[in-house]
Amino acid sequence: MRQSSRRSLLFSPALLAAAPAWAQEQPWPSRQVRIVVGFAAGGANDIMARLLASKLGETMPGATFVVENRPGAGTLLAAEHVARAAPDGYTFLYASTSTLITPLINRGSTLDIPRDFTAVIMAQNSPLLLVSRPDFPARNLAEVIALAKQRGGRLTISHPGSGGINHLSLAVLMRDAGIELTMVPYNGNQPSLTALLRGDVDLASDSLFATRSLLESGTIRSIAITSAQRISTHPAVPTFAETLPGYEVTFWGGLFGPRGTPAPIVERLNHEVDAILRQPEVAARVRSFGADPMGGSSADYTRVVAQDWERWGKVVREVGVRSE
Repeated sequence: MRQSSRRSLLFSPALLAAAPAWAQEQPWPSRQVRIVVGFAAGGANDIMARLLASKLGETMPGATFVVENRPGAGTLLAAEHVARAAPDGYTFLYASTSTLITPLINRGSTLDIPRDFTAVIMAQNSPLLLVSRPDFPARNLAEVIALAKQRGGRLTISHPGSGGINHLSLAVLMRDAGIELTMVPYNGNQPSLTALLRGDVDLASDSLFATRSLLESGTIRSIAITSAQRISTHPAVPTFAETLPGYEVTFWGGLFGPRGTPAPIVERLNHEVDAILRQPEVAARVRSFGADPMGGSSADYTRVVAQDWERWGKVVREVGVRSE
């Protein structure tokens, strides 16, 4: 009688109603899940996607998550591929803020990131860094602004590609500081930083991940960071906001499904990844390449994506950045 009562309790309608939706559905996943990445292997976004895929395989016994790199067209190839995929929970996109920006500047793209994708979870968020060679005369952002005004637009700054987050962050800097800079785009982080080292440009805008080894060796020097507050891994580096109040630019990375991905699957994947990001060793790994582990709900991420779509769309229109 006791056993029968316990069984009745375990399967009571009240308890089933209280369970997460994904726990009441058919088992997912029942086959391999792809995480498509619009970046080449070896970069921060690729590393993050592979970290999550590996950990998901550990925390979901029997499940297999694989990363598929589809770089090209500023991550547009990967985004369009996933947008066309069946919304069945077996194809996801690991995207960044640059993925959101690319359709805004590309005349041939009809992608609307908030409309065409289901935001699952934000995995990480990172600031950008303004760097120079050690012999550059300006040592902080106020001095860079003064030098830019003195040189009348002849101060040069490299960044890894037109229309990306680095490019638009510099456009916001010029607008807010009332200066002109000569921006020099390169095809990727390494060429942009190599140009700085060679003396082809005065400054560079890049990520903490891309600049880490050069900063550690003293080959380049930090000027300022774009986060709202100083960060624990680089506490001596001042923020842009200390000179330009209100200035903040960060770029996120996270998981998206095609529009219409079933809510129980989104909830399950969100739950699993959020728990992974709370693991101390995972959080430490994420911070080691200059990012903050994030997590949170799908609704949280959806709001951020909508806000950034509006914000960067406005900047694109103001600056007039467009590509064919």
